[in-house]
Amino acid sequence: MIFYKLQIIVKRLAGILPVSNKIRISNAEFNVLQVMAEKDIDWIWMILDRTLAVRGIPGFSNVANIVTSLVNNGMVDIVYSEENAKPRYRVSVQGHQFLSKQEAQ
Repeated sequence: MIFYKLQIIVKRLAGILPVSNKIRISNAEFNVLQVMAEKDIDWIWMILDRTLAVRGIPGFSNVANIVTSLVNNGMVDIVYSEENAKPRYRVSVQGHQFLSKQEAQ
């Protein structure tokens, strides 16, 4: 168990966190996912970018690419609405499960 936790710490320091056997998530993606999960809202990437900049969290100015990667990995869902021209993003069930597992470790 200690060895496994040490592996997770090393992977975090290397900038890669395991999501499953096939999917990996970078530190920047993890940071963005954490920020998105803090509030139960539908994010647009510009507001998310501004939030990261204000907090000094890595990922600022690259949010569109990071969110796209999170969507491709199933961590974030795209929310479409007739009221909004721009797509909005929300942490998926898989994303919340991943964050819960990381907090438990």
